[in-house]
Amino acid sequence: MLQRPDPSETEAKKARSGKVHYPQPMPAASTRQWLAVCLLLLAASIALASPWLSGIYTIPWDAKGHFQAQAAFLAQSIHSGQSPFWAPYVFGGHPQIADPQSLIFSPPYLLLALLTPDPTMTMVDATAFATLVFGALGVIGFARDRQWHPAAAVVAALAFAFGGAAAWRIQHIGQIMSLAYFPWALWMLDRGLRLCSIRYGALAGFFAAMTVLGPDQVSFLGLIVLAGFTLSRWFDGPGILARMRASVRPLGAGAVVGLAIITIPILMVLSFADGSNRAHISLDDANYGSLHPTNLLTFVVANLYGTIGRGAEFWGAPSQHWPYIVYSWLSRNMVNVYMGLLPVLGLMMAFATRAGWTRRTWLFSAMFLVMTAYAMGRYTPVFATFYHLVPGTDLFRRPADATFLVGVLGALLGGYGLDALLRRSSEPMPRRLLIGLMIILGVFFAGSLAMAVWLDKVGKAWPDMLYALVTVGISLAALAYAIRNARSRPMRVTVLLALCLTADLAWNIRPNHSTALPIENFEYLRPDTKEPLVSFLREHIVQDGQRRDRIELVGIGFEWPNTPLIHRFESSLGYNPLRIGFYGAATGARDHVAGWDQRKFGALMPGYRSPFANLLGLRYIVSEVPIETIDAKEAANPLPLLARIGKFRIYENTETLPRVMIVPEAQSLDQAELVTSGHWPSTDFRNIAFVEPSALPLPHGGKGGTARITHYENTRVEIEVEAPDGGLLVLNDVFHPWWFATVDGMPTRILRTNGVFRSVVLPRGVKKVVFTFEPMRGLARHYLVRRGIIAN
Repeated sequence: MLQRPDPSETEAKKARSGKVHYPQPMPAASTRQWLAVCLLLLAASIALASPWLSGIYTIPWDAKGHFQAQAAFLAQSIHSGQSPFWAPYVFGGHPQIADPQSLIFSPPYLLLALLTPDPTMTMVDATAFATLVFGALGVIGFARDRQWHPAAAVVAALAFAFGGAAAWRIQHIGQIMSLAYFPWALWMLDRGLRLCSIRYGALAGFFAAMTVLGPDQVSFLGLIVLAGFTLSRWFDGPGILARMRASVRPLGAGAVVGLAIITIPILMVLSFADGSNRAHISLDDANYGSLHPTNLLTFVVANLYGTIGRGAEFWGAPSQHWPYIVYSWLSRNMVNVYMGLLPVLGLMMAFATRAGWTRRTWLFSAMFLVMTAYAMGRYTPVFATFYHLVPGTDLFRRPADATFLVGVLGALLGGYGLDALLRRSSEPMPRRLLIGLMIILGVFFAGSLAMAVWLDKVGKAWPDMLYALVTVGISLAALAYAIRNARSRPMRVTVLLALCLTADLAWNIRPNHSTALPIENFEYLRPDTKEPLVSFLREHIVQDGQRRDRIELVGIGFEWPNTPLIHRFESSLGYNPLRIGFYGAATGARDHVAGWDQRKFGALMPGYRSPFANLLGLRYIVSEVPIETIDAKEAANPLPLLARIGKFRIYENTETLPRVMIVPEAQSLDQAELVTSGHWPSTDFRNIAFVEPSALPLPHGGKGGTARITHYENTRVEIEVEAPDGGLLVLNDVFHPWWFATVDGMPTRILRTNGVFRSVVLPRGVKKVVFTFEPMRGLARHYLVRRGIIAN
């Protein structure tokens, strides 16, 4: 471990005189004390997570609307002996293996899927919290190497796991997974560079790869911080070239390990993104995800704007209470940055005093400021600079995602600042320091009051400002006691500050509408649910050799669109920011259809009574409003209302076509043009199909035949055919280049057909066609075609 250098005699005299205060050497905590710190962290974590672990509450919104369904599909697929790499249940079919939010490459959720076929909501929530606690242990490990006071370490660890964006945005499970490994990557990188160790370098590469396996903006920014940490090591005083040479071995080991883990998953994601609905995000669109500067006041006044409370009463930016429109896609929980008062006081110490400002903290301080400015998007030039200069920035849609890094860097800086305070011997907190802290806090309170006066919200704001004042008073009192007793009673001080911060977080980031809702609200997400709508669909949906009904759940609630992944219904829509591009263009499918007004149609599918809807096999449409409200074309001749179950209306389209057909004639047609124009040369789909141009001879003038699906799994479809004259076998499942086919055991090309579907040309007398999803083969083919090595 590194030892803190003793100050010079002059500096020591200044320190004793009170003019300058440096962190003084103090005995390192023992292994037993660090073990006690870990147990204390575990106890505090259980207390803070208990509302969810008890089964009373569950994490709502994305955690239920997206990730609960992903976890269920993954587990059910594994335990039924199927591959989870393709999901036929949302958006007409979706390549899970290439979706960064599918949880396939998330070790905690993969382990959960291996352990149980039906992960409960509490299990999924507990896995998220456990992963955060694992990350917090990495913070403690880093602190131990830095020889921090144990109290500073436990405060930083709790602030990391249960403060900031990690708490306010706990529902964004994918980003939580990316965040959790960052402290371990930082800790191992620090050891690898400091000790020139291949072993620790390899571990740094491993944990950095774990961060990147679910590629998102958090992992992207985390890698930038790790790169900055490495550069700061190189340029830390004289001997730059020597440090660079010494780092080759650990960095090389990390690169080898990291690339071995992430290369294939990242190539798959990039390949999918290439043909998806969002190959890149424009700067104007990304700016809608900017954090308004006034939200930084929540660093001190946690619930200033009413984040905890009814959504209509939230008066921060963006909200309806402002006198002008703040153009933003952010919800109220995304704009809160509160991480607890103790780490914020430590953060102020790190910035405001020479004792906290050291060569070891300047990088974290600089990156904290950069990430804060990045999160503010359009309100500073930082994000635009990244967007234009740093490759990869244009893949992400919300600069405010940087608040996750603001949280972890703030926790680490808070730890550094508190450690500096606790190493002041047994002296009381200096008056100048106390006055300085009070001035900084006063600025935050003055700003909060000014906002409340400006927007006429003093009546709403004063209770939360009062709570903040009480929290400040208690935190300062606890800190004053800790400073006096840090040396003589280190573990008592550690317990005191842990209790103080735990109580602070338990109240100021208590379960709320954004982070916790009663678990009984989501009964329909249980695989064995008795929900009447789910039971009705189970009874009516047909999935046989020819007919496989698809459904559409439109405008019936945030958590409903992905439920087909749980109940194994095949749906035309779903909830995912990433979709197959041409399918989204054809159907008008968007990220979500929580409200009926979010349902838009495409040129190829202009409404529910359309040839494309029949091809898709869209049999049942479920909504809370009359179908003509969603699709105005239905007003004259609406689909028949099959049933009403509570608030739900179920409509039936009786004109759907079979899932599999043998068509006697095929014609070449540009598929992109067909999707864009929506113009069909003919809609006699039982006798003619329109396929992508190719060198294959197309059938013409035959008598057709019969086809029957004999086996249908996630990644394998087997079809028996009778076609004496040959023809074209059309499978109305979504086309994707990673699907391959054989005809009587011989490989054949799959043609994109009728805009979005699949077909193969049948020679005479064929008996069996098999479609298989092979992502590795498809990925290799994709890159060989792009490089011109093989023909498309």
